[in-house]
Amino acid sequence: MDSKGALSVRPVQQSRVIALLAGVWLVIILALGIWWASIVMRQARRIAELSLATGESAAKALQEVQLTQRMLYWESGTFLLLLLTLSGALFWFYWRDMLRARGTQAFFAALTHELRTPLTSVRLQTEAIAEGEPSQELVERLLADTHRLESQIDKTLELARMEGGGSLAEQAIKIDPWLNRVLGSIAAAHGESATYEVFIESGLPAVRGDTSAVQMILRNLVENSVRHGDKEGVRIEVNVRRAGKYVELRYRDNGRGFTEAPERLGRLFQRGGSSSGTGVGLYLVRVLMERMGGSVEFAHAESGGFEARLRFLPSAE
Repeated sequence: MDSKGALSVRPVQQSRVIALLAGVWLVIILALGIWWASIVMRQARRIAELSLATGESAAKALQEVQLTQRMLYWESGTFLLLLLTLSGALFWFYWRDMLRARGTQAFFAALTHELRTPLTSVRLQTEAIAEGEPSQELVERLLADTHRLESQIDKTLELARMEGGGSLAEQAIKIDPWLNRVLGSIAAAHGESATYEVFIESGLPAVRGDTSAVQMILRNLVENSVRHGDKEGVRIEVNVRRAGKYVELRYRDNGRGFTEAPERLGRLFQRGGSSSGTGVGLYLVRVLMERMGGSVEFAHAESGGFEARLRFLPSAE
């Protein structure tokens, strides 16, 4: 008996049925095209025979047959092309929907794991403290797991809000000293796992954005570095400077980087080669930047780590 449940089996069965029906549909279209062509050609030959019987010249009859053939090729070919294009488009949309459904299924599986692991750890540490065995290490681990839970819930809620068309409360954000303060609180939540340096060009204008959204972006980037950097203590460097009409925040770490093509990062449910995480963090970075009128570009850092280039629009205020 298959151990998979209906949520896993039915999408696979449905995709096979749809693929079979699509194949049958294409065969029917081709068969109808051939059938129609044979009828038209038969009628053309019959008209030519009748023309010859009524005394028309063979050249005139041949000309009429050729004219009928050209009409057949253009009309039938155009109609067949439209049918094939429509069928291909429908199948492509269905395939995209299937991929998204599978990605959603993988997301919930990963999210369950991401929530269950710290929840189990929190329970065990709380039980140890309740039994009279408190220690600084237990308290720190409890705080770290609580922060991890809070982060996962925040990302899930933000994803639901963005996918539901939620709006942002944009305002003028003065990068210096706001950025240092926010990064400091984010890095502090990771303890010794993350250290950072910030370099800000003087005289920069305020940027347009939502403070909560920018905090979410920075937190997702730091968590991505800590979790996937493959280092006990990852070092983060942030440079902010003017780049044309934008204010660019260049974020880079000294982690192991990534093996995927840079353009694949930031897609919904796209996870790295380690298969950990939910594939939501960098997607939220991209969506939130676009909602604020900016953009983001992920790249391999020169040092071999991860790099993100965030471009903000200056505030009009």
